[in-house]
Amino acid sequence: MRTLRRPEDPAASEFAPAICRAGNFQFSERQTFVNGCVQSRGLFWCRSGCGTFEVDGVAHRLEPHDLYVLPWGRRICYRPSADDPMFTSHVHLVPWYRPGSRWVANVPHEFGEPEYNSPDRRDVEWPDLTGVVRLRMAADRPLARLIDYTVRWYLHSPRDEAEARALGLLLVRELRRKAALPAAQAASRPAELERLLAHVERGFQLGLRIEELAGLVGRSRSHVLKLFRRHLGVSAKQHVIDRQLHEARELLLSTTLSIAEVGRAVGLSDPFHFSKLFKRHVGVPPKEFRLANGPFSAPPKPSRHQARPPGPQRD
Repeated sequence: MRTLRRPEDPAASEFAPAICRAGNFQFSERQTFVNGCVQSRGLFWCRSGCGTFEVDGVAHRLEPHDLYVLPWGRRICYRPSADDPMFTSHVHLVPWYRPGSRWVANVPHEFGEPEYNSPDRRDVEWPDLTGVVRLRMAADRPLARLIDYTVRWYLHSPRDEAEARALGLLLVRELRRKAALPAAQAASRPAELERLLAHVERGFQLGLRIEELAGLVGRSRSHVLKLFRRHLGVSAKQHVIDRQLHEARELLLSTTLSIAEVGRAVGLSDPFHFSKLFKRHVGVPPKEFRLANGPFSAPPKPSRHQARPPGPQRD
């Protein structure tokens, strides 16, 4: 049975985390494998594609923009989609790594492996990140950038211990800030606005009209406009546009869809109008934005694990 150290214990505070493993992984169709006991808090981010995974027997759906925070000591089984297998980034974070102990850049995935039940490594209780936690994350947000940097650091740097601990601390703080944000926002908004925002989230690609939003909550057009202005500081129309362009930025950064295909995917089917709107609100045309910010301005190289037959493997 694992032992949790509580944050109020100074020796086990959030100021002793460390990154111990990170990488990218392109799953292949029908590639199913299981890890029996992973001793880390896992950050599992879907960049593209889809699938499912099971943690301790409970299934979870994985789609683009999903970031899952996974519990310590988990048994996990991955099941990629047969039509569009997921491409993911993962970071293994040890919440408490004993200061002064020898840092090892590895995480046990099975019982009895090196570092399994090491006295130098422990989980920590994070009340806002208990169990399997699903967050939604765009590729141009600070947490996404930090995960992307951490993966690059792990794969291409000398893996300095001080940097592993510093990155661990930054990730913990960004994760907890991200986890707390939705609850704080929801507490300050009227229920009918939350309903409208959920409707926009489901249908922003359809070019929603203000009259449709007003009808959804049985209110007048002016009432809806006031709701958005008072609580979000923008018009309802601008909120829909912002959501479309937010999605467009994500697609430009995490896929190799053409500019026209990205526009159609977010409900802006006229390529000229899409590019003009994007430049007006973002500051640069979509092509320049992708070249300047996207980690994959060309298609990502297949994982070296992709060609292996199904069987036990590690992330």
